[in-house]
Amino acid sequence: MRIILDTNVLFLFGQERIDVFAEIERAVDKVDAFLVPEPVMDELEKLAAKASKDGRAAKLGLALVRERERRSREGPLARFLIGGRKEIPLKTVRGSGEKHADDAILRIAEDDPAAVVATLDKGLQRRLLKAEVRVLGVRQKQFAFIG
Repeated sequence: MRIILDTNVLFLFGQERIDVFAEIERAVDKVDAFLVPEPVMDELEKLAAKASKDGRAAKLGLALVRERERRSREGPLARFLIGGRKEIPLKTVRGSGEKHADDAILRIAEDDPAAVVATLDKGLQRRLLKAEVRVLGVRQKQFAFIG
């Protein structure tokens, strides 16, 4: 199962001190990969440029995504040599020609029957459920399936 991450989920690192990756792995049986659409990365970069609470949360989320993506590119031997455990890879994916993050997430999820979307956005959750896409949300600081 591939987990598509929305911008607001990546904010949870900085805002609520929630380890998104660990919590999702705990909530979902088998995670093959985390996917972050390019428009989500673009949103994070724009928000990170602001001197605000959201800007700081976006910077942290962006840094964590980039670090996890970098580690995902390392080979298994490199991870073994530095004592790293096997980590679920994170990949940045094209937005299917969409510029708006929600539209890109919906398009990617519709094209991938094994995808689950992690988002806190109620409007996006409704759109995804209507399109019969599985959705993860947060309840009491823990991820759970919605709908």
